[in-house]
Parts: sequence; C-alpha cells; structure tokens
Amino acid sequence: MKKIFLSVAIATIAASAVQAQQAGDPFKKTEEGWFWYQVDPEPKEPLKVEEVPPQPKKQAPAVIQLGKPKKPEALSVDWFQTEYPRLLNNAVDNPTDENVQAYRYATRVMLDKASNFTRTFQRQSLLDPLLDESVRSPFSSAMRGSYQRWSLEQKRKATEAISKKAGLWVFLDDKCHFCSLQYPIVERTAKERGFEVIYITPDGERPSWLMGKSDVRKDDGQGRHLKIQVRPAVALVAPPDNITVITQGMLSQDLLEERILIAGDAAGLVTGQARKDAFPEERGILTTEDIKEIGRALEKDPKAIVPSAQDKIQKRY
Repeated sequence: MKKIFLSVAIATIAASAVQAQQAGDPFKKTEEGWFWYQVDPEPKEPLKVEEVPPQPKKQAPAVIQLGKPKKPEALSVDWFQTEYPRLLNNAVDNPTDENVQAYRYATRVMLDKASNFTRTFQRQSLLDPLLDESVRSPFSSAMRGSYQRWSLEQKRKATEAISKKAGLWVFLDDKCHFCSLQYPIVERTAKERGFEVIYITPDGERPSWLMGKSDVRKDDGQGRHLKIQVRPAVALVAPPDNITVITQGMLSQDLLEERILIAGDAAGLVTGQARKDAFPEERGILTTEDIKEIGRALEKDPKAIVPSAQDKIQKRY
C-alpha cells in the first residue's frame, strides 16, 4: 500500500518538475508556437453607474383663501344694481304692503340721488365757461338770431376766399331737364361769390337754354375720370390737380355754397382765423390727439383729468 502511495507521489512531483522546467525555458513551449509570450489581459474598468439626482419633492400648490366679496355700500350705485331688481321682484312676486313699500321707497331714494347729480351737473355748466355749451352756440332766442346772421356772414367770406384759389366745373347736357334748372343757380352763385365757371357738355355744343358768354367745352374724358354718372354735376377745381365732385344732381344755392365751403376746407383753402369763424360749431371741440394726450396724463396721475382737459379745451377756442 505504501508502495502505491509512493508511486503516486513520485509521479506528481515529476509532472510538477516538467511544468516548472517548461515555464523557465520558453523555447520548449512548442505547443504555444513562436508567439509564445502571453499578454496579461487589461483590467476591466468598472462600469460607471450614473447617479440619478434625487427629484425634489413637489410642493402642493398653495391654497388661496378667497375672502367673502365685499358688500357694496348701502344705497350706492353698486347696491342699487344688485338690490333694486331684487326689491322689484319681491314686490311683484309677493305684493304685500311691506314689499311694495320697500320697493317704492328705494325708488324714491334712487330718483333723489339722480336729482342731486343733475342739479350739480347743471350748476357746473352755468359756472364753468368751458362746460357751458351756450358759449359755442347761444341758446337764447335773442342771441340765436344774431349768432346765425354772423355765422352766415363768416361762411360767405370764407366761400369768397375760396373763389380766389379755385373754380367750378359744371357738367351739363342739353337733353337734361334738371341741367336747365341748375344752370341759373350756378350762375348766380358764381356772380355773387366770384367763381370762374367752365361748363362741360358731351359734344362741346352750347345748350339751347345757356345764356350769355358762358365758357362751354367738350368733355374730353373729365367726366369719365371723375366718374360722373348723373348730370348736372359740379366739381370744385383747385389748381393744379385738386378736384372734388361736390354734387351729382340738382342743389339749391345755400346747399351748393355749403358744399363748396366744406370741399375748400378739405383742400386746405381755408385756414387760420377765417376757418375758425367759418366753422364756429367746432370751437372748443377736443381733437382725437387731444383726447389721447389727456389719457396719457391720466395714466400718470388719476387726478389729472380736470386740469388736463381744461388746458386742451382752452386751446380750442
């Protein structure tokens, strides 16, 4: 038995010796080939585990405690807007003496509030000239007549001033009945206000009812250019190229002169004090730009509406 163990031990030691000898002599490692050397494997880098930052805890939205809406002051405008319909409904649905009486007295208070406002409103108009509409146009019968006569005279002067800078084209047709009626009105206006007039007919022929030495010319496209559809037609012509059709159809003299004045004003032929006198109804009227400037002042100062409006109105007189 010992002999068997001994043999096994010898064999084991011999094998170990051969392996050791081969390890020490690389030329004997024939089974590994010429490239006998071995490269130690590179150590593997440890996998980087990305750390996920902890998510901040979501805070619950703050709960806004809404207070009870403030009740409007008793008998104020806001109060009447909500309570007055309720009082009315109660009185109609259940017309007891108490409900109807409550509604009636609420109505009395509301009307007295309106009367107080109206009285103060009227007093302001009487004591503040900038708020008094009679300054622009008198209301009394005694002053009204004088004012209208003065206003008509100023409009007449402005129209005569326009005649020095512009003339009239009148489109007529011998076959047009109303043309024969419009002609004497235009002639009278031209004579009284000083306008030069050129009469334009389709063929350049003088109508049978045209009197005197009136200047008559052929329509060489003027009517088409001005889109004249109805005769008689009148156009205000301010050289070099400002032409305004003021009527297509018959007009009385006062309406014709009114349109001449408006067209002349639009063309810039009436300026300065002459324009203010010709359009007295526009005195004190705030322009669109004035109102915008008052608004800008009000944005800076909530109390600026009175002084700012007063300043702008004064400049318009």
